Amino acid sequence: MSRRVRRLAVVVLVLLVIGAVALVLTTRPKLEDSRTAVDHAWTPVRGPLADRYNRLGEANAQLAAAGGGERDVARALGLRLARWGELQRARPDDADADAEAATADQLEGLATRLQAVVAGSDRLRGADGLNQAIAAFQGTSTPPLQAVVKKYNDAVRDYEDERGGLLRSPVASLFGYGSRPQLLLSG
Repeated sequence: MSRRVRRLAVVVLVLLVIGAVALVLTTRPKLEDSRTAVDHAWTPVRGPLADRYNRLGEANAQLAAAGGGERDVARALGLRLARWGELQRARPDDADADAEAATADQLEGLATRLQAVVAGSDRLRGADGLNQAIAAFQGTSTPPLQAVVKKYNDAVRDYEDERGGLLRSPVASLFGYGSRPQLLLSG
C-alpha cells in the first residue's frame, strides 16, 4: 500500500512539474509581448510630455518668484522635474519607460497640488506670471497628447490583464514582470 502511495506521489509531482514548465513556456512570451507593447506605446508620449513638463517647470519657477518657493509642492516639483530631466537625457532606444511613466505620474499629481495651492492662496492667485504659466501648462493637454496617452493606458491595461491572472501572476512575479502605472493627466 505504501509503495502505491509513493508511486502516486511521484506521478503527481512529475505532473505538477510538467504543468509548471508548460505554464511558464506559454505565459512568458505573452507577458513579454504585452510589456513590449507598453514600452512601444510610451515612446510617442515622451516628446509631448517633455514640452508639458518644461511648462510645469516654468510654473514652478513662477511659484518661487511669487513667494511660494518654500512650499512643499515647490520642492517636490523641483526634485521630480530634475529626475524627469535625467530620464529624458537617455536615447529613445535606451529609455526606461517604466521609470519615466512613474515619474510622469508623480509630476501630474504634483501639478494638481500646485494648482490647488495657487487656488487656495489669495497672494498666489494674484500673481499674473504664475497664472499665465499654469495656463500654459494646462494648454499642453491637447487632443493629440490625450490620444497617445490613451493608447499607452490601453496597452497598460492589456498588460495588467495579462499579468494579473490567477496562474499567470506567479510567473509574472517570478520573472520580474512588474506592474506599469497608467498616466492620468492633471486638469
